[in-house]
Amino acid sequence: MEKQKIIIFGNHEFAKMMAEYIQKFTNDEVCYFTVNREYIKDSEILGLPVIEFENIENKFNKSEYKFLITLGYNKMNSLRESIFGQVQEKGYKIASFIHPTASINTKEIGIGNIFLENVFIGPYSKIGNGNIFWNGVNISHNASIKNYNYFSPSTTFAGNVKVSNNCFFGTNCTVKNGINISNKTLIGAGCYLNKDTLNNEVYVPAKAVKLDKNSSQIELV
Repeated sequence: MEKQKIIIFGNHEFAKMMAEYIQKFTNDEVCYFTVNREYIKDSEILGLPVIEFENIENKFNKSEYKFLITLGYNKMNSLRESIFGQVQEKGYKIASFIHPTASINTKEIGIGNIFLENVFIGPYSKIGNGNIFWNGVNISHNASIKNYNYFSPSTTFAGNVKVSNNCFFGTNCTVKNGINISNKTLIGAGCYLNKDTLNNEVYVPAKAVKLDKNSSQIELV
């Protein structure tokens, strides 16, 4: 595979991790980090220059470099979505990353996705653009996942789940088969989701209860 020159958008720990993964597991070369000038804290990260994003198209050939966008779930992934659009408006292509331990059993995948350690994507699934799948995510067969979603470690889907845009899935959450998840749904860590959602809904694990020995009242804990 032809070697690609990569510019990483981001200057946080995730950005550093992805730079090291690219150098370790691919033939590509990370050349620069970039963020908007107001967020530049250091002139270098891992010995590589940090460049202002605002006028980057005037400095680097659009056919020579690709961007890997490492922004997380800020504002329900809308910040990452915004940067995707800005990078594309500047004329650059957007890179993806698949960890060598990931098992991706579909070819219907968009651009700018990140698949980390031991991610499983089942057969007949469709993946859109700009999704982040952290380690141990298990997406079963016939899933349909659109754009700019964030899957925390050990998220598990049964078959035929449909996910719209800009959703967040917390660590160790589980989604029942056949569920439809609407835009900007937030599923909290450890939650079991067994029904369809509406836009902008939040689901957290059901609270445990205990019986107060003195008053015989039920107390949420």
